[in-house]
Amino acid sequence: MSRQVSRNYYEFIPDDDTEKDVYLQAHGHNFDGQERHVVIYWVNGTLADNPVTQIVQLSGIRGNFVFDSLVAKLRNPATLDSHTQYYLGSFTRVERQLLLQLANQVVFDKASVVNGCRVWMRELLVAMVKENMISEETFEVIEEEVPLPKRIPEAEGKDF
Repeated sequence: MSRQVSRNYYEFIPDDDTEKDVYLQAHGHNFDGQERHVVIYWVNGTLADNPVTQIVQLSGIRGNFVFDSLVAKLRNPATLDSHTQYYLGSFTRVERQLLLQLANQVVFDKASVVNGCRVWMRELLVAMVKENMISEETFEVIEEEVPLPKRIPEAEGKDF
């Protein structure tokens, strides 16, 4: 697709007050032992028959991470099938706002070279378990299957 895929459509198709299905998406269908990007998303609406999904993710590259809480991306429906989807539940607007608040509270080192998006997502999901937004069982399945590593000290990555 064109450049429009990376454009933020939140201003044009923002979240609303309806209850929505929320998913965690892990890139591809299995872990290659290296990287596997993860996002949480829900559908805000459609544009030209394509879903516009609001995404919750730590983005960037090792050494340069960012979190932006109001991002909506135009998605090709066919690409959704090329990634693993984990259903987190049907969330109200209030619950989605809490999810965004929890995501904003995850502490991370923007310049980390050892703790990336999967570590950040793990900590967000742990916070969601504590708030009874997802079950411990759902977390355990995602933690193992994605997998979601635990945070390690930054000093351990300085030799790479």
